[in-house]
Amino acid sequence: MRGLTTGAYAGSDTSDRSLVAVYLDDTPISVQGQTPDLRVYDLERVEILRGPQGTLYGASSMAGTIRFVTAKPNSNAVFGSLEATGAATEHGGPSYSLRGMFNVPLVKDRLALRGTFYDGQDGGYIDNIGLRNKKHANLNRSTQGRLALRWTPTERLTVDFSGTYEKSHATGLNTTLSGLPAYTTSTNSAEGTRDDLQLYSLNLNYDLGFANLISTSSYTWRRIGYNSSIESTIGYFFQDYGTGLPVGPGAYPLFEPPVSYSQQIADAIPAEHFIIDNKIHDFMQEVRLVSKNDGPFKWTVGAFYERQRRNLYQDIPTPGFDTVSYENLFYGPFNTPNGLYNSKSVDGAFNADDIFSGLQNLEERQFALYTDDTWHVTPKLDLTAGVRYFNFSEKYYLFESGVYGVVNHTPLTTNAVQKAHGFNPRFNVAYHINPDIMVYAEAAKGFRYGGANQPVPIGTSGIAGQCAANLNAYGYTSAPLIFGPDHLWSYSLGEKARLLGGRMTVNADAYYIDWRDVQTRLGLNCSYFFTDNKGSVTSKGLEAETTVRLTPDITFSSNLSYTHSAANGNIAFVGAFDGDHTPYFPTWIASAFLFYDHGVGNGKLDAQVSYQYRGEEHTTFDPSSTALVSGVLTKTGPSSSFAIIPAQNNVGASIAFDVGRYEFGVYGTNLIDGVKVTDITRATYYAIYQAGDFQASARPRTVGVRAKVTF
Repeated sequence: MRGLTTGAYAGSDTSDRSLVAVYLDDTPISVQGQTPDLRVYDLERVEILRGPQGTLYGASSMAGTIRFVTAKPNSNAVFGSLEATGAATEHGGPSYSLRGMFNVPLVKDRLALRGTFYDGQDGGYIDNIGLRNKKHANLNRSTQGRLALRWTPTERLTVDFSGTYEKSHATGLNTTLSGLPAYTTSTNSAEGTRDDLQLYSLNLNYDLGFANLISTSSYTWRRIGYNSSIESTIGYFFQDYGTGLPVGPGAYPLFEPPVSYSQQIADAIPAEHFIIDNKIHDFMQEVRLVSKNDGPFKWTVGAFYERQRRNLYQDIPTPGFDTVSYENLFYGPFNTPNGLYNSKSVDGAFNADDIFSGLQNLEERQFALYTDDTWHVTPKLDLTAGVRYFNFSEKYYLFESGVYGVVNHTPLTTNAVQKAHGFNPRFNVAYHINPDIMVYAEAAKGFRYGGANQPVPIGTSGIAGQCAANLNAYGYTSAPLIFGPDHLWSYSLGEKARLLGGRMTVNADAYYIDWRDVQTRLGLNCSYFFTDNKGSVTSKGLEAETTVRLTPDITFSSNLSYTHSAANGNIAFVGAFDGDHTPYFPTWIASAFLFYDHGVGNGKLDAQVSYQYRGEEHTTFDPSSTALVSGVLTKTGPSSSFAIIPAQNNVGASIAFDVGRYEFGVYGTNLIDGVKVTDITRATYYAIYQAGDFQASARPRTVGVRAKVTF
């Protein structure tokens, strides 16, 4: 949100923290850009809160908060729905889904059960032409369910319990290679993702008369899996280096170094199974007291506690690596019974033929006290002030082994402890010009916890020597063990208005954000990286949204935002010069929606057309590669990682006919194929073994039908 970003997300970095908090009711569910794709929300509403929300929502909401509020069980009626969909995707396989909702009173006016379920398949649209040789390889299957129980034993007490279950599995990734035909990739091994989630929540709401006492307890159990197959990154292990040895299968060397990309050689590289598995156990408890909104003061006071344990397992098994790579020829004999290389016994990997093995285990605890209070000074003037005190601690352990994780055949380890505490305030002034027009000004502080760094090897030769030289160039003798919190102040002015007798709403705001001690990642030339608090970013912009009822049947809605987010001074870690625009965020975002609702006979016709525009983005701050020369950030040539992500023009449409209990409709997404590439990762030192850059490819034009019955 609002351009607060410095670079791409790193899946193996457990300290890469989210800037936007995503909540399901009162439970945060976002993890480092891996928010679960829940399809059983059964929503009452969605709240989007831009700007820092640290007073009520804590550290992960530095840029904003998105909150999905679910519909609650009803103890007075039996009702439900069942919906089926089927869709066809251009270049892809079929998609389908079946979802349902039911509400059952168990004890009238006292106890009710509400449930939702989903089962579906998103057809793949990317073909794999490598040894994996699979058409529509990125198929995704998902089965989900949610049960909610509401008990109201007295008029004063409401108890809500819910359990959410998700099991999703994709048999491929949504990535293609720019040098191959559209929607095509090449790997020699299976790829994919999986997400297993169980979330349990207990909410107690007791009416004390003058205020409501609310307690929320939740426990999340989650397993996140990621498998990729990037043989190109290890091709150099198997190429001939002028040894004069015969080239062929089963022994080093497997092939002569190619002059240009060759699919035959790409298929000859041993399959690389790149595995990352996250295991998360998260317990949260929040207690707050919320006043009734019937006097000059409205206040909220609360306490929050969280304990999260996270275990990241990383492994890169590569069948045959120990015998067909150059290890034995260039570095043997080894201290093994037969003198031959073995990843497990020589470099401490989890198994033989593992080129990398790693563990990251961390335990985080946080405690917070907060208050957010509004004084209705007059019927027109409201003053709001809030503050949150936080106390955070983390224990971190890391182990790395295999060829990529050792120095002189010794695995790398890290033990780190970090702590942080402080206060984050918020101030708001709102003035109601009349019952339909309100203007406001706000100043708020946002923050994000720090973390621990993965180790960087230090030595006098080889990779360790190169790392030492890289570190010295940036003024370090070693990578810091930990990095601290970053923080920002956000200032905004805005208005909210209802016009034309309530048929039109217009909301607009302008903001300025000053982000300091930014957590930035330095990617060293030796392939290692670390994070430190370096640099500043400022973001300023305008946002506007309007909805107008043009006729009793037609409604028009639009959104527009302009964002100028840039480095405030040079940031050497990310190669940013003063004024460089932040990566992965466009200057302009716009959308327009047209809704048509009209009665037809005994039914109703609903139609809508949508258009969404997202301007072009780039993957790094500056198109140049940089280096520190005598302490001065200097351009050294074109960047090997800079790429421009093209602008997106997304058109969608749907039409549905509702007749009593039954509803039938058709829909289309990405109708003009105006969204093709959503991210680009440039090929670097391994480009000769890869057919172009990696591109995250959006689902192409999709048209579907749906049928729904309610009871």
